[in-house]
Amino acid sequence: MKKLILGMCAAAGLLSCGPSDPDLTCDSSPPAATLATNVQAVFDTKCKTCHIANYSYGDYTDATKTASATVNKKSLYAGMGATLLVADPKSLANSSLWLKVLGGATAGRTGPKGENVYGKMPNDTTSLTADEKKLIKDWICGGAK
Repeated sequence: MKKLILGMCAAAGLLSCGPSDPDLTCDSSPPAATLATNVQAVFDTKCKTCHIANYSYGDYTDATKTASATVNKKSLYAGMGATLLVADPKSLANSSLWLKVLGGATAGRTGPKGENVYGKMPNDTTSLTADEKKLIKDWICGGAK
């Protein structure tokens, strides 16, 4: 039922509807997490084997390239006229990277306008630990710096 309500909210283009989803809600004071100090290490171990130079979904091989590929960058999953970003410092619900970390569309995660973000990331046999997910969440919530 929760997925149905969230799906209806997404289809209606609403950012919040019904009970808030803790996975899409930033902590009131997220711990400091920056690409340079700790988040890039997660991308180094879990993402940069695929996200390399000239990859259409972004180069995550170092903090400067990761920031350029993600922060406030329109997501390839945005669709026509949609506003979905790769990493939106203003909204976890509007961050395709975060929605994919949560499991992607197969886990019921879509953008706020119903954008299909497809599968989870990483999409190989590795998984992100709870601590790695928390770092990425805190990074986005802290302004994706």
